[in-house]
Amino acid sequence: MRTERGFTLIEIMVATAIVAIAATFAVPNIVGWRAKQRFLSAASDVHEAVKIARASAIKENATFRVRFDTANRRLTVFPDYDEDGNQDAGERTIFSTSYRNDIVLDTGDPSYNTLTVDGRGLVTNPPPPPQNGIKLSYANYQRKIQVTVTGNSRVQ
Repeated sequence: MRTERGFTLIEIMVATAIVAIAATFAVPNIVGWRAKQRFLSAASDVHEAVKIARASAIKENATFRVRFDTANRRLTVFPDYDEDGNQDAGERTIFSTSYRNDIVLDTGDPSYNTLTVDGRGLVTNPPPPPQNGIKLSYANYQRKIQVTVTGNSRVQ
């Protein structure tokens, strides 16, 4: 007696339809998840930049700055040895990152674009009130990086 092995065409079509239906529910969730992860990564980068500036300032006993370039969507940490507020030729970039166009970085004051940390790790110009931090937003997500005068920071 001969036995037939394999699947019928109907069984394969039913299995394919089930997989296609499951994929229609999964794909939008994956796309939304990736966008949220990119946003959370940008918030983490801002927090890390503040911590790097503080640690580097203490290590080198020098002034370090975190520059928020909202027009070009960049964030840069650099030493400011001559304390002129600008990154000059001899002042290397310690940390730099950019963020996506759909992520909004808000310092609370359009003229506030640089966070300054002195050689003791103290922030000499904390973010202005009422915000007292750097706020990032994307769609309906928001995170605030609160920075204290003592140089400590946290994500809220």
